[in-house]
Amino acid sequence: MKRALLLILVAILNCAVAVFGQDNQSVLWEISGKGLAKPSYLFGTYHVASISVLDSFPQVMRIATSCDFALFETGGSHIGDTPPPIQTAQPPLDSIFTPAEYAIVDSFFTASSYGSIRQHTNDADLLSMFQVALTIQLGHGNKQDEPFDGLLLNRLSKLNKPVFQLDDPQEVDNVINGLGYRNIAKMLVDIINDKTAFQQQAPEEAKDLALYSKTLRQPLRLSEEVNVNLGKATIHRNAHWVPKIEEKISEGNCFIAVGFKHLQYKTGLIQLLRNKGYTLNPVNL
Repeated sequence: MKRALLLILVAILNCAVAVFGQDNQSVLWEISGKGLAKPSYLFGTYHVASISVLDSFPQVMRIATSCDFALFETGGSHIGDTPPPIQTAQPPLDSIFTPAEYAIVDSFFTASSYGSIRQHTNDADLLSMFQVALTIQLGHGNKQDEPFDGLLLNRLSKLNKPVFQLDDPQEVDNVINGLGYRNIAKMLVDIINDKTAFQQQAPEEAKDLALYSKTLRQPLRLSEEVNVNLGKATIHRNAHWVPKIEEKISEGNCFIAVGFKHLQYKTGLIQLLRNKGYTLNPVNL
């Protein structure tokens, strides 16, 4: 059961950064047709990748900066009506972790650029803590302990690029409640305690490109049904995002960065947008 929960959570956080395009296998897709004045772009990210992967392919950043808007899973302004307030708040951290676990997690974050969690016991985001811990444990700790998507978002924000988010707060809250705060807390402690289980081999910065480009071999399976675990993390959110994507690409061209898993299968964004009448073609990087 614990393994299944971890797979679901990593499916939410982890997507694949594939850095080459061949045939229909790519992580960057051009969206056109259906009366769009300019094409938009759909980019599949790997949330815990090193930013050096992005820097190795300046074409992606050139496309991102040429677009009118940027859309991410979280971060940025809401699209459309402001969602209602979240009804269920995350419990304080010291009630989710045991005292011993709390000390382990606090020590871990104190050693990072984020500092002690003690002053954030009542307002820290547990899912973000999980994502940051995974990023650090994958080997980027001294150079990068902010998730890949956050770094990309910050780069575009510094260029005064309007940034929007696809997830409503309630949507994220529903996913977390389905997993359970206590289960997420246990997995966070496991990641901190057992670095090698998530690292496989500590990638040096020079190895990052080779490490993450392996995900290119993951087929998109655009004509297949999604498996149950991945479906729990993607189906509802993908369907919820499509109207928001349509709204923004009708206003101007967009750079849309979401986890690669949200592109895959019949229920992924590639096929959902095609079903709406748009043309999506892979971009060769």
